[in-house]
Amino acid sequence: MNLPQVARLMAGFAGFFTVAQLPAFGCALLEARHDRYATVAGFGCSLAIGALVAALLWGAIPFQWSGLLPNPFDAVFETVSGLTTTGASVLGSGPNPNVPDSPPSLLLWRALLQWIGGIGIVLVFVTLLPAMGITGKNLLSSESVGVGTESYQPRALEKARLIAAIYTGLTALCALLLVWPGGYGWFDAVCHAFTALSTGGFTTKVSIADFNSLGGELVLTTFMFLGGASFAVIATHWRSGLPCLRTLARSGEFRLYTLTTALLILFCTVALVRGGLPLLTALRQASFNSISVLTSTGYATADFQVWPATATLVLFGAMFLGGCSGSTAGGIKQVRFLVILKLLAYTIRHFVRPKSIERIKLDDEVLPAAVISSILAIVMLWCLTVAIGAVALSFDSQLNFVAALTSSATMVGNCGPALTLVDPTEAGKVLLQGGTAEVLPGIANVGPFGGFGGLADGSKGLMSLQMLFGRLELLTAMVLFSPSFWRR
Repeated sequence: MNLPQVARLMAGFAGFFTVAQLPAFGCALLEARHDRYATVAGFGCSLAIGALVAALLWGAIPFQWSGLLPNPFDAVFETVSGLTTTGASVLGSGPNPNVPDSPPSLLLWRALLQWIGGIGIVLVFVTLLPAMGITGKNLLSSESVGVGTESYQPRALEKARLIAAIYTGLTALCALLLVWPGGYGWFDAVCHAFTALSTGGFTTKVSIADFNSLGGELVLTTFMFLGGASFAVIATHWRSGLPCLRTLARSGEFRLYTLTTALLILFCTVALVRGGLPLLTALRQASFNSISVLTSTGYATADFQVWPATATLVLFGAMFLGGCSGSTAGGIKQVRFLVILKLLAYTIRHFVRPKSIERIKLDDEVLPAAVISSILAIVMLWCLTVAIGAVALSFDSQLNFVAALTSSATMVGNCGPALTLVDPTEAGKVLLQGGTAEVLPGIANVGPFGGFGGLADGSKGLMSLQMLFGRLELLTAMVLFSPSFWRR
């Protein structure tokens, strides 16, 4: 069977029937709302699914037909990783060439896929789902934003334009700053601007460490952090000008995001100093790699598989947390973690004073019990998905327990690199002198300087599905297969 030809034909059919629904979708947006029929939801979901299928198939064709990734599983994996802004790659592992040996045109295509995927996922959850009648409180259980009670709520189209303008402007600014003071060439600057703000993580080198640029690391660190902040909140309050930044800073989720970032850097820095690194070197490595993992970007300047146990444990936890809602980052999202913390504090207070009456609030908005239940459900579902995926991946003989668990977590969290066991005799040397640690014999290096190309095709296929479900926030993806949703 000619798989590339089949993929091209299927992509063409999916694209044609997706475009053909646009007039009907426009009519559905203009017509009066029906009590019995959800036409906007029907056409909206169909368009989203059709566009996704077409994009995945067409996206994989350049990698496969060019000969860069002749294995269709590798081509699809790289494409899904790009569009979901995961950043996991099959290049540089297995039979596939290293990233620097790949043609610049394909490296640009990889970066562009992530840039499109970053803006796409924000627009879907901030504009498309509300247009389908899903309210802000409902979105809190999926990819929520907490902006539904503000006095100014821009229309979907205007909000989409604002987000696109902010996203594009920050991308251009990032590229300029990477040229100076970052010292990057224009091609590398543009590619990394695409993948930094989208928290994607694809690079044109083996790692960011190959550029050996402190200025470039500072720029990328800043824009990774911005990519993990909520574009939805910024767009909602854009009309207020600079005060919109104060509004963002007063957001409980953003404060938690900032605190989590600071604590993560602190723990990693202390662990690296205790491991023998100088303070400034430890702070530089901890800052860049911690923010990269927390925002699910996937860049790396060090092989953090050899870091002390404290650092690797907190980095593993950061894979679960992710960035803010309404951002390009993956993970569970800070807002859900914040609600769980509030619920935990409420439970302790209620245990001490059982007759007390109080309500759980998020930024002065009372959270209904149904919303809290949905958040708990999706966090449990997230953990269950990671656990089931880890068990399935453990059947691959090239993945040990640590690699299977972290690979599953990083795919669902759209984080990129995973962790595996390394040769303990070389760990200390690599920590102090840099380089790539040797993994145990027969085990694939799925860490920050490794790749997933050597795994079995079935493992890569499962990981591709995990990336898709993680990017679509699990419940949102599963709702599309629920008959009750289509009977709304």
